[in-house]
Amino acid sequence: MSSEKVIEKRSMQTKNKILVATVSAVVIVGVALGIYFGVRNSDNNDSSNKSNTSTAPDPVPTNAPVPTSAPEPPPGINGTMINGTLFPYYTLTGEAPAPVGIDGKVYTNCVTPNTFSISFDDGPSQWTHELLDLLEAEQLKVTFFVNGDNQDCIYKPEVQSILKRAFESGHQIASHTWSHPELTTLSVEGITTEMTRLEQAFKDILGIVPRYMRPPFGDGTFGNGNANDLKVQNTLKGLGYVITTWDIATGDADIDDNKTPHKLSDEELMSKEQLEVTSTVEPAPDGAPHMQLMHDTYMRTIRLMAPWSIKYIKARGYKMVPVATCLGDEDPRTWYKLIGPPAATTPTTCTK
Repeated sequence: MSSEKVIEKRSMQTKNKILVATVSAVVIVGVALGIYFGVRNSDNNDSSNKSNTSTAPDPVPTNAPVPTSAPEPPPGINGTMINGTLFPYYTLTGEAPAPVGIDGKVYTNCVTPNTFSISFDDGPSQWTHELLDLLEAEQLKVTFFVNGDNQDCIYKPEVQSILKRAFESGHQIASHTWSHPELTTLSVEGITTEMTRLEQAFKDILGIVPRYMRPPFGDGTFGNGNANDLKVQNTLKGLGYVITTWDIATGDADIDDNKTPHKLSDEELMSKEQLEVTSTVEPAPDGAPHMQLMHDTYMRTIRLMAPWSIKYIKARGYKMVPVATCLGDEDPRTWYKLIGPPAATTPTTCTK
């Protein structure tokens, strides 16, 4: 091979090496630039996302509680706000009507045709929860004439609990005096104390003061023009009370000794008590109203007589209602002289 051809071949090899090196360098630089800008863009995106996350408000949960100005009623119980507190069970609208029951007047029977009231005196007692279960199952409302310190102390926590349940279930709460005395034997001041001391307990526990009362034994309602009866009635009128008694008394307080074993068998007791009901209802015209008295302090009244009475009264087509309702006070706001919040704390004993 001539020297010229050797030189030309070497020159061509050198050019090829330079070209390969140049192309490799370009590729390396391109890859490097791609990596550089890719990383930078990634960093910018991360930075942007972080910035957005830090400045955007947190999402509001869809189940966030909505503030309300009034407390929610208990589950399954409606209510109406009155004087800043929940009046339970009843949903009421508009202004309260004027009361129908007359202060100081003695009502011995219902006045609305085809109504029948059942009421329970002297409680609450250990049996009242069982009675409330029965009334709830039957979807009925009754009247409880309550004492302050008779069968039990109204301030005892377990008694307060029963009383609150009765009130919150929509039953009428009425007064039966503090200690169950014969009112005709007391002075005006004594009668007043019996009523106002129980009023304070009702305010403490329930936030209400009843308009309706029943004198223990019906005392103070029997004598036409009797001075002692007039003393009782005029004193109660001055205190703003409607006075109610009954036209049917089952006699449970007189013939059930409330002990085991009982002097009368269940059959004997029920026969006597049922006769007190049927002998008054059945001779009367159909739909004639009645006001029946029982006591929620007797086990057999709750387990035997009350269920029988409900079945009997329903079978005769009566509408069973609280005492106030059968006297024309259908709006439960008219059952009470005061409706407001109960006390923040209450005593737990009746000892002064």
